[in-house]
Amino acid sequence: MSRPSTDGPSHLPGEVPGYESHLVPAFRAHKSYVCPTCTQPIAQGTGHVVAWPEGLMEERRHWHRHCWRLAVRRGRVTGARDVR
Repeated sequence: MSRPSTDGPSHLPGEVPGYESHLVPAFRAHKSYVCPTCTQPIAQGTGHVVAWPEGLMEERRHWHRHCWRLAVRRGRVTGARDVR
């Protein structure tokens, strides 16, 4: 049985069609970011999600894992652009 790699971001398959999303493990989180959902900081060393519309990597955003799940569930993330 194979295990997922912990060397880099893990893909979150099927979350939002047309959107790329990856888990960033804490040991790979070298910078601080601001979550677009709650506008609170994501501290350096905190595992989180990075996501962007397919083909638009320059629009990538870093989200708290919980905020990403809530935004997806509430339909605030679409294949085109995130909405608050």
